[in-house]
Amino acid sequence: MEYIEAGRAAINRMEKLCAEAAAVQEQLLLELLSKNSRTVYGKKYDFSRIGSVKEYQTMVPVTSYDDYEEEIERHNGQETGVFAADKPIFYCISSGSTAEPKYLPLTEADISVQKTYLMDFVTGVIRREMGELSEKELFGRIFQTQEFFRTFAPDGTMSGVRSGALHRWLEARGEIREDLYTAPKEVLFPERMEDMIYVKLRFALACRDVTAIHGIFAHRMLGLFRYMVNHWNMLLKDMETGEISEIFGISVFWKEYLRKRLPPDGDRALELKRISFKEAGGELVYKIWPKVKYIRLVGGGIFETYMEELRGFIGKLPVHYYAYAASEGCFGVACDMNREDAYYTLIPEAAFFEFVPLDPNILKEHGQKRALTIWEVEQGAKYELLVTTLSGLYRYALGDVVEVTGFCGQAPIVRVCYRKNQILNIADEKMNVLQLESAMEKFRRLSGCVVRGYCADADLEGGQPRYLVYMETDAKGHPKNAEELLDKCFEESCFGYKSAREMKELERAKIIFLKEGSFEEYDRFLAKKGYRMEQNKPLRMLLAKEQRDFFKGPNIRED
Repeated sequence: MEYIEAGRAAINRMEKLCAEAAAVQEQLLLELLSKNSRTVYGKKYDFSRIGSVKEYQTMVPVTSYDDYEEEIERHNGQETGVFAADKPIFYCISSGSTAEPKYLPLTEADISVQKTYLMDFVTGVIRREMGELSEKELFGRIFQTQEFFRTFAPDGTMSGVRSGALHRWLEARGEIREDLYTAPKEVLFPERMEDMIYVKLRFALACRDVTAIHGIFAHRMLGLFRYMVNHWNMLLKDMETGEISEIFGISVFWKEYLRKRLPPDGDRALELKRISFKEAGGELVYKIWPKVKYIRLVGGGIFETYMEELRGFIGKLPVHYYAYAASEGCFGVACDMNREDAYYTLIPEAAFFEFVPLDPNILKEHGQKRALTIWEVEQGAKYELLVTTLSGLYRYALGDVVEVTGFCGQAPIVRVCYRKNQILNIADEKMNVLQLESAMEKFRRLSGCVVRGYCADADLEGGQPRYLVYMETDAKGHPKNAEELLDKCFEESCFGYKSAREMKELERAKIIFLKEGSFEEYDRFLAKKGYRMEQNKPLRMLLAKEQRDFFKGPNIRED
């Protein structure tokens, strides 16, 4: 099969590039500068005069989206010669977790690299790691939990979230393998934005032969399984009758589409009715689809709370942690399966990488040099990542903090720790997302609570400042000393928080318990406002007014 051969070729290419990653990186940078030297940005910073990495770091400043926004908006869809010599073929819409969505141009070279590694390479790794199984057993029928909306910029250029760029590009080229998926092409590529969970689930539940489940973020796959369980009886009733219950709020178009494509199937409905959720234990997914062999998603430690609950559905099914990607580019891939955490090998030809050390001792060792290259980083150290992309971003600060956990040849293997700009800092405690998540995991274990979602904010009203933690738990409730436990967990996870409490600069954290389904309701709230939800990351810290307004609203539980 051609996609199996493409997987082998991608693995061989990755191994070769990683072995000589330092030279590949330097060559990539100089080629990008030469190619884009006549662009507006290239002339501004005199790319034609840059002949080394050192000169590049000296002559070109570190950038953020603000440095590109005005030109992107002015030239939307007509950007040839502004940042990159190549014309954009896709406008990537970021998740907009802290502000309005951002629009970033992608070139064909960028999306082509995405195909090589996030499709071909990943397929090859799964095939290699599960070599005892046939291609049909692994890739025979995939439940793709994501959809790829057909949206466009004003001039007709494709637009959407990063995870949809590759599939939209392949579809435009007539290269989508429709026979691999449980849902028809119209479901994978809907013409208009609306909630597609019900539609995707109906097709997946009708298919007995699902061999794999693909998704993006762990919390969104978990949300789909929660939805399935919460609506199980009605889903099976609709399968049995061929109708669509009004409680699901499905549009007229999809009602008619489903009636035509999914006739009544009493036999399959009866099969599924025989499944006992209680007896299924952590193997519910396997009970529904006995041929399923693996799960592919972005998960690991930064999604620890969700991964643990997700395991309650998928049991011991092997997991491939897919890739490290963002709206700005695709940067790394998981080179194996079923690890205890998500580790990504940086792709030497995907971008030029720079690393800003967080440890001042490392800065001192390098003569206060602010940004290091892949041949200068150290295992065990944490860095803020800068990228120069194939689509015209230069020394771009992603805001991601990564830890170098090892090397594949010369290419760093990283674990994504947290977003640098997402911190709570009332009394110079600087609690980051990783520390917040660590504290919440400890709280979950100590309290026995099933925490379905949480986010934190700073409370500066009234007397002593403190943290507010909005928390959604199961119906079993919570212990009376929940706030005391949480405060202890914060102190253990963040030294700055412990110091601030000891100095009486912070009052004990306050928990505000939310009604069941509050975080799902928040997703719906964002969707109604036009936010793209396919890549929306878990909300952890409230950094925008609309976030605070939502959680201060009617979702607070009255005990």
